[in-house]
Amino acid sequence: MMASSLSSSLACSWLYHVFLSFHGPDVRKGFLSHVRKELKSKGLIVFFDDEIKRGESIDQELVEAIRQSRTAIVLLSPNYTSSSWCLNELVEIIKCREEDRQTVLTIFYEVDPSDVRKQTGVFGKLFKKTCVGKTEKVKKAWKQALEDVAGIAGYHSSNCANEADLIKKVASDVMAVLGFTPSKDFDDFVGIRARITEIKSKLIIQSEEVKVIGVVGPAGIGKTTTARVLYNQLSPDFQFNTFLENIRGSYEKPCGNDYQLKLRLQKNLLSQIFNKGDIEVLHLGRAQEMLSDKKVLVVLDEVDNWWQVEEMAKQRAWVGPESIIVITTEDRKLLEALGLGIDHIYEMTYPISYESLQIFCQYAFGQKYPDNGFESLASEVTCLAGNLPLGLRVMGSYLRGMSRDKWIEALPWLRSTLDREIESTLRFSYNALRDNERTLFLHIACFFDGFKVDSFKRCCANSSLEVNHGLEVLAQKSLISIEKGRVKMHRLLRQMGREIVKKQSMENPGKLQFLTDKKEISDVLDEDTATGNVLGIQLRWGEKIQINRSAFQGMNNLQFLYFESFTTTCISEDLDCLPDNLRLLYWRMCPLRVWPSKFSGKFLVELIMPNSKFEMLWEGTKPLPCLKIFDLSRSSNLKKVPDLSKATSLEELLLHHCGNLLELTSSIGNATKLYRLDIPGCTHIKDFPNVSDSILELDLCNTGIKEVPPWIKNLLRLRKLIMRRCEQLKTISPNISKLENLELLSLSNYAYFPFDDRYYNNEHADDHLVDKCDDVFEAIIEWGPDFKRRWRLRSNFKVDYILPICLPEKALTSPISFRLRNRIGIKTIPDCIRRLSGLIKLDVKECRRLVALPPLQASLLSLDAQGCNSLKRIDSSSLQNPNICLNFDMCFNLNQRARKLIQTSACKYAVLPGEEVPPHFTHRATSGSLTISLTPRPLTSSFRFKACILLSKVYNHLADNNDDDDEEGENSLTGMSYSVRGKHNGLTLGGGSNQLHMPALSGYEEHLYIFEDSFSLSQDSREAKETTFSELTFVFRVHDKTCKVKGCGVRLLEANN
Repeated sequence: MMASSLSSSLACSWLYHVFLSFHGPDVRKGFLSHVRKELKSKGLIVFFDDEIKRGESIDQELVEAIRQSRTAIVLLSPNYTSSSWCLNELVEIIKCREEDRQTVLTIFYEVDPSDVRKQTGVFGKLFKKTCVGKTEKVKKAWKQALEDVAGIAGYHSSNCANEADLIKKVASDVMAVLGFTPSKDFDDFVGIRARITEIKSKLIIQSEEVKVIGVVGPAGIGKTTTARVLYNQLSPDFQFNTFLENIRGSYEKPCGNDYQLKLRLQKNLLSQIFNKGDIEVLHLGRAQEMLSDKKVLVVLDEVDNWWQVEEMAKQRAWVGPESIIVITTEDRKLLEALGLGIDHIYEMTYPISYESLQIFCQYAFGQKYPDNGFESLASEVTCLAGNLPLGLRVMGSYLRGMSRDKWIEALPWLRSTLDREIESTLRFSYNALRDNERTLFLHIACFFDGFKVDSFKRCCANSSLEVNHGLEVLAQKSLISIEKGRVKMHRLLRQMGREIVKKQSMENPGKLQFLTDKKEISDVLDEDTATGNVLGIQLRWGEKIQINRSAFQGMNNLQFLYFESFTTTCISEDLDCLPDNLRLLYWRMCPLRVWPSKFSGKFLVELIMPNSKFEMLWEGTKPLPCLKIFDLSRSSNLKKVPDLSKATSLEELLLHHCGNLLELTSSIGNATKLYRLDIPGCTHIKDFPNVSDSILELDLCNTGIKEVPPWIKNLLRLRKLIMRRCEQLKTISPNISKLENLELLSLSNYAYFPFDDRYYNNEHADDHLVDKCDDVFEAIIEWGPDFKRRWRLRSNFKVDYILPICLPEKALTSPISFRLRNRIGIKTIPDCIRRLSGLIKLDVKECRRLVALPPLQASLLSLDAQGCNSLKRIDSSSLQNPNICLNFDMCFNLNQRARKLIQTSACKYAVLPGEEVPPHFTHRATSGSLTISLTPRPLTSSFRFKACILLSKVYNHLADNNDDDDEEGENSLTGMSYSVRGKHNGLTLGGGSNQLHMPALSGYEEHLYIFEDSFSLSQDSREAKETTFSELTFVFRVHDKTCKVKGCGVRLLEANN
């Protein structure tokens, strides 16, 4: 296709794209063959004169070929002037150039341009030899031609790293001269450059001979445009290429046998690549026969069926090495079936808001910003399009040229009606779905868009919808997405789905299944026009409706009822009934005071009625075998929870802020699947809830509970127990330490923050209070493989009382990390720390009132006391492990004994405040390097030493103000390095650099970094193992721009034999 387009681009007076002038013996076997191959791969028509019998003068055929070539490449090689034929060619080429008939490109291949211009060197000697016996006129013409061609800016083989790059550059420049630069049709398409760059980066990292990239995304997002831009940029490098557009719309759907469709597809593919319409394809191996030895670029656009790519899946070698295949599709599963992984799939994403506005404005105003006075209107229409490029283009084009008043008039139509072009594009994927999948699509479009996936699955379980498989299919086909655990459908797809349902009901009056329009809902609920076909009613966003007492009387099939926040439902009397088939009952601010007597609830899965007016629900026991979620939160009148003994599937019971609730029903003990109970703010609840051992989360904040009872040991699955602001809480059973799965324990009997929803069921609610309140502390223990198991306690109880009670038994003997946080409350570390026999790491960072560290385990490998600026004393038995890392950054009140202990103890490294290198480092300097003069003596292979460097901060680093101590890693460590050189008989040995870690410093004050290590001067020289050294030089560097080395000291220890 590329070759044909190049051929057709030649004006009638040109027969060739390129004429090549060369001296055969110099270049034919090597360089020239690669030039020819590269030009041919670009689809260029090149004239070569190597098949014409050469003589002294060129014949008329060659003159015509030169004159009928759009460009000429003169390949000047060392022996070029030895041929009068070449010189005569050159004269004709220069004539054409002077007549503005031809562009000339020059390659200086192993010759100097000045030798060409001046006819000097070997090049000149050969020229003089060729001139012997020639007329003055001929010699003058040759000489002038050489001077002219040497004056053309050309390509020098000596200046290129390799010949391949030179040849590609020449071919690319020829294409530019011919006008075959990549298309710029889509250069203004917002965001296209970033997309193309990312796709190309995926192609680069692929290692296969044939590279494949799949571009996947929903209809109308710009897959075809993106693939077209990529094709335009890549196609100049491929002689054989094609863009097969809209494959799904070009072939009928297969009915059983897809063999003929595959043959037709191959025929179209080959016909376009070779620009021939008479290619016969009689079997499926034909494409491989014709393409397996060719470098091909193929774009298969809008693939939607396996038969379209099946033959490619069988064998990638149906095209030659270095080929690229691009596939665009809405169906991710097709790409995965081809075996394409993350490096082979580019997922299209919706443009962000400001990009969407730019796209819309390009079509609406011919620029990337709205005209004056249209700003708010443009933003509103952009939102209506839902950031879908297709919708932005169609709506922008529709509004272009209209006055502001016309825009305002058009808005209601745009809100309620889907443009035909948009609908026809979006409808393709919907039409390809099976019946069950279409039904599921319509359920989401009309009702469940935005729902949690788990909730949707629960509500549609035991139906014919096959929800699990159906959701996967819709997601694979880009009709929905799953974002943060919720089902999401694009606004325009949702609008299409709702219009489909409306059209179905118009064709079959009375068959409308979902009601979302206020007027329709009012007609049904107030005027008794209901039909038994309604499956779901949903009303959102502050609408107000009147509900008749018998409104739900005839809705036998109603399964989903949803009244959102700010919806005002007015009921003159209590309801007679609710449909027995209800699965979801979501009614926020329900005005009912009495539960409908005619409602069994036997199919009810989720009962969610926060802010209701109920004082109680039903008397006695109801069979609720399907009920999983029971939520009456903030129902301030509620006094009693009904008997739930037959709600055997109950998983979540949510009653927070039910301030008048007097007690919990004992029947919740029978809920053997209950994993979450929330009753924060239920201040009248006095007893710890009697829940089953299935419970995972208990939120009992701001209740009247007085005790965590001994039987809590039975709740072996419990992960979170949150009891903040429980003012009556006095007793905590030690059995709480037996809970092996407990991850978060929050206990306080003090109202240390306002009563606020933000703090409920949020494990991070009082993070800031740990730092600001005297009474609140946090203890964190990590253990297990890679320290991934975590236990966290937050409390205002005295740390010496609560911590020994709550320490998990499993952690007492395991290798653990222990972290204690409290900025201004804790003065001593509790003695129970000594029970942690496997303590590896102790972190008391920023405990600013901490005064002393007790004796610690010999197993300790890390002690971080950064910011403990009241710390004075350290027990000497705590620093017994020579591999320990010590961080006393900003500990300015350490007494002399503690400072000396840190400075002299054997350790991996230590950081502490200091203004000078201690004197026991026998060799000191006031810079980052020092030289030690030795009495000449032999040194063994390796020496240990202890070093101290004095550090000064240059300026405050952003990370210094980071109070988040939960994150450990690169931000808390920086690097330093040192090198050692030894002098022997005037020769310097060693000098290699050793890298070490050190904690990042947090203040401006000077600090000491002390470490022990060993060095070897013999690693580069065997002779140095027993060599006499007279001098050692140490150089220290810190790899942190905020620090500088102000001084250093070294103490030599002992040899390592």
